Amino acid sequence: MSADDAPRHLDDEDVQDVDADAVTGTTTETFPRPRAHGAAVANVLNDLAPSEREHAPQDRNTLYQTAVDYWMQHVQDAAQEPYVAVEDFAASWLPDDGHDYALVTKSSRWKAGTGHGDDYTPYFQQHLMLRRWTRDDDEDEAQLEKGPLALHVEIMPQYEDLVYSSGDPLHFPDEYGEGTRVVAWTTWAESGSAVETRMYDAIRAVYGDDAVDVERDRNPAARRIQKAEAHVRFAQEKKNAVVETIEQSQRLIDYGGASEIDAYQQRAQAGWQEARVEFDRWSLLGFDAQRYSTELKVYQAQDWHKRPLSDHFAHPKLEASFSGTNDGALPHVDDWDDVLDHLRAVVATHAHWAGVERADLVADDYFQGPGAPAYDYERPTGRREMLRSEYEDRATDVYREALKESTTAVYDLLDVVAQEHGATYDHLEDMTGLARSTVRYHVRRLVDAGVLERLGNPVLVVYSSEALYDKARNVLEKVNPGDSPEDRQERADARRERRERERDADATPDADEDAGSARERSVWRYLDEWDGTPSLLIDELLQDERTERDVRVRLLDDEDDPPT
Repeated sequence: MSADDAPRHLDDEDVQDVDADAVTGTTTETFPRPRAHGAAVANVLNDLAPSEREHAPQDRNTLYQTAVDYWMQHVQDAAQEPYVAVEDFAASWLPDDGHDYALVTKSSRWKAGTGHGDDYTPYFQQHLMLRRWTRDDDEDEAQLEKGPLALHVEIMPQYEDLVYSSGDPLHFPDEYGEGTRVVAWTTWAESGSAVETRMYDAIRAVYGDDAVDVERDRNPAARRIQKAEAHVRFAQEKKNAVVETIEQSQRLIDYGGASEIDAYQQRAQAGWQEARVEFDRWSLLGFDAQRYSTELKVYQAQDWHKRPLSDHFAHPKLEASFSGTNDGALPHVDDWDDVLDHLRAVVATHAHWAGVERADLVADDYFQGPGAPAYDYERPTGRREMLRSEYEDRATDVYREALKESTTAVYDLLDVVAQEHGATYDHLEDMTGLARSTVRYHVRRLVDAGVLERLGNPVLVVYSSEALYDKARNVLEKVNPGDSPEDRQERADARRERRERERDADATPDADEDAGSARERSVWRYLDEWDGTPSLLIDELLQDERTERDVRVRLLDDEDDPPT
C-alpha cells in the first residue's frame, strides 16, 4: 500500500470519548392500560397423608391418584383422547360469546416414575383442557375447538420416592412438601387468584367437589407465577417504528453490558412478522430492577398482509412477558400486581418511544384499543442521551477500524456499505476486490462490534442504525479525504490481479495482504483432511455460512472413469 493510499490519523479532537453511563430518571406518564394476556400459576396440594406414604402409589388418596383412577375408569385407551369429560361446562368466568363449553382430558408420560433399570415404571400426568362447541353450516354435529379464552390444567405427582429414568431422584423444594402439583395455563386473566379459580373450577367439574380441599391442603409458599403477559394491539403503519425501538433497546442494554440477551427476528416476505428480545437487566434502561427476565416482542398473524385493515388480526401486538428467573424461586402469586405493572410499564414505555399514541391502538375481542382505561406508569428518561452516547461510541469504532494501518480492506468495506446504503456479499466482493472469505470475516467482526448488521436472505450488510449510517459517512470522509470511487476501484483491481498471480503460482487462493494477518487467511484442505463431514458442509452452504467460493471440485478428464 502506498503512502497516498494510507488513511491519515485523526487529531484527538476528531475522536470523542463519551461516557457510556448515561444518568437516567423517571417521569410519570399516562397510557391506555396494556391488557393482561397469557398466564400460568403453579400450586402444590399437600394431600398425601403421612400414614399413606408407605402405601403403593395407587392406594394413595391424593388428587393425582384420583385423576389417574378417572382415566383408568373412563378413558383407558389413548385412542379415545381427548376424552370429553364434561359436555356442558359452566363457570362465571367463561365469555358470553354464544358458545357452549366443555372440558376434555388426556394423559401423557411424565418425567419421573418408580423403580430402576428394566423395572422402571413412568408416571403419567393428567391434563384438563377447555374447549368450546361450534357447528359449521354444512355440519350436522357440533365440533370442539379451542377458543380465545384458553385453559389447560396439568396434574402431577409430587412424591419423595419418585425418580427419573436414569435413577436420579426427583427433587423439589422441601418447604413445598409432598402431594399433588397442579399448574394452570390460561388467557385473559387479570390476577393470579383468577387463574387459580379457573383451575379448581375445572378440577371439581371433572373429578367432583370432594376431589380437592384447597383451604386444607394448598401450600401457601408453593403458589408461584410461571407465566405472565401484557400487550397492546396497534396500527400496522407503526410496526417499523416499534421494531426499530426494540432494536435500539437491545443495543443499549448490550452497550451497558452485564446482561443475558436473547434476540430473535423473523422477516417474512411482506415485512416483519416478529421481532423479539429477552433481557435480565432492564434496569440498564432505567426500569426498576427485577430478579427475573422479561421478553419484549412484536408479532402478528402470518397471513396479516392478506387481511383488510378493518380486521384487527391485520395489526400487530407489542407484548412483554415474564420469562422465568435465572436463580431462586419464581414470583409468588401475591406479587402478581408487581409483575404485571413491570410488564405494562415496559410495553407502555416502548410504545411511547416508538410514537404510538392512543389513536394508534386497535381494539379486538379482549382489548379495548383507544377505549382502554388510562394507566399511570413510570417511564425512564434519558434514552435520547443514551442513544447519542451509544452512537458516538459506535462511530468511534468506525474510526478505529477505518484507520487500521495494515490494511485498507476494512475502510473500503465500510465505505461501500455507506455509499450504497447497504450491500450484498457479491457487491462487496465486486467493489472491493477482496476474496469472499475476507469479506465475510470482516463483516462478521464488524457485526460483533455493533457497527454493521446482516439482514435477510440473501444477506444485506447495513449499518446498525440510521444514526450510525449518517455518522459513518462523515467519519469515512475525515479518515481518507479526497478518496474517490476511482481510487477504490484501483485498489480492488490491484487485489484481484495479486490473487490471480498467487493462484497461478499455486499460492493460497485467499492469501490477501488486506486480510491483515495469517489468522484471517483461508487454508484449503482436501475433504478427508477436514474435521467436518459432508453433511455439515451441505448444512453450512444451505445456511449461507459458506458459499460456492468455499468449495473446489476436481473435474474429471474425458478418459477418466467416475468413481463407482
